[in-house]
Amino acid sequence: MNIINLIYKFILIHLILIHKGTLLIKLKSSLSLAAAFSPIAYVSNKILHWSIANETYIWFVLIAIVVDHILGTILHLINRDFDLKKNITGLFTKIGLVVAMGFLFEGINEIVEEDSFVKSYLIITLRLTVFMYPAGSAFSNSSILTKGKFPPIGWMNKFKKFQENLDLKDIKIKE
Repeated sequence: MNIINLIYKFILIHLILIHKGTLLIKLKSSLSLAAAFSPIAYVSNKILHWSIANETYIWFVLIAIVVDHILGTILHLINRDFDLKKNITGLFTKIGLVVAMGFLFEGINEIVEEDSFVKSYLIITLRLTVFMYPAGSAFSNSSILTKGKFPPIGWMNKFKKFQENLDLKDIKIKE
């Protein structure tokens, strides 16, 4: 019996017991269902609230993944080394890594509780790191497609330097 059937059976049995059982059985079944599903509801609620509060950040990261994927596909088609399986695998790998590392980096930001320069720096740097993984790949693909004309070499050098040391001054525009 697979996991879906077990979950379905668990829910069905407890709903029947809640409907037909004695008061004590109804209470036990209600508590069993609540204990089983409250962690899911709690985590879902936390993710939903974080997603709403960080909607712009999420959209920019998702758009960076899409742009990178499109430019990478064009590049591989031009180079005549396009492989659908590698293309799809690469897309899901990039999405998986962005989600996994984004989750871990947001965990770091939550652990540093007090509002401080350190927390602000971490939030900016770690979110920028998550964004720059697909965006940097898109910049690189664009640079190859335009033979180094766009983005400008200066930007690519700043980006490479930031990737090496995570120093925000390396990508800051000088006044």
